This record gives sequence, structure tokens and C-alpha cells, in this order.
Amino acid sequence: MKKTVILIFVFTLINSIVCSQTKKELKKEQELKEYQQTKELIEGQNFEFEANWATSQSGRRVNLNSSSNFLRIKNDSADIYLPYFGTLTSGAAAMTNDGGVKFSGIIENYEMTIDDKKQKISIKFNAIAKNDRFIFYLTIMR
Repeated sequence: MKKTVILIFVFTLINSIVCSQTKKELKKEQELKEYQQTKELIEGQNFEFEANWATSQSGRRVNLNSSSNFLRIKNDSADIYLPYFGTLTSGAAAMTNDGGVKFSGIIENYEMTIDDKKQKISIKFNAIAKNDRFIFYLTIMR
């Protein structure tokens, strides 16, 4: 009887370890698949970004779930509306009445850096509005 209880305990322990490792492997495979899909979208320069949070230069976090915002890239063009919070130092022409940055047009100097090891993609591009110039930096990672 004692041996049976010990065998059941050992079997249960081994089973839970194997299942745990399998779940971790499945999760890792799923994360890699999602990263590859994201990477393909970014490399194809055909994607849309919508922010949930923004962090100011002072470190203040702003919840953006209740406000409309987007950054759409299609080939060499962008359609962008991002809310603005902070101090305006120049170029009020690109600002909308509701306090956001709005741009629609051709982008320049599109640069992409991919780090597969860290599953991190960095994007940089310029957008020139009538009276202002924007430099966008995006970092996509898990």
C-alpha cells in the first residue's frame, strides 16, 4: 500500500513537470509565431498602430484608451493622428483644434532595425507637414 501511494505521488509529480514544460514550449512557439507575423507586417510596410498608453518625457503615463489615435503606414505613405500633451515649442500649423498631431502624406528616411534575438523591431521615419517636421520612433517588442 505504501509503495502504491509513493508510485502515484511520483507519477503525478512527473506528469505535472512534463505538462508544465509542454505548456512553456507551446507558449514560446506561439510568441515566436506572433513575432514572425508582426515582423512580416513591418517589413511589408503595411501596418497600423493604435496606442493604449503614452509616456511623457517627464515620465507621466497617459491613458489613451478613451481617445482616438492611430499611425498607419502603407508603403511610403502615412496617415497619422496622435493626441498631443505637453508644451508646444513650434509649428502650430500641424496641430489640430483638439490638441493632436495630424499628418497624411509621404514619409521620408524610413529605417527599420530588427533584432530577432530580443524580438525587437525599431522603426524611424520623418514626416514633413506644411510648417513642421516630425521624427517618429517606434519600438515594437514583446
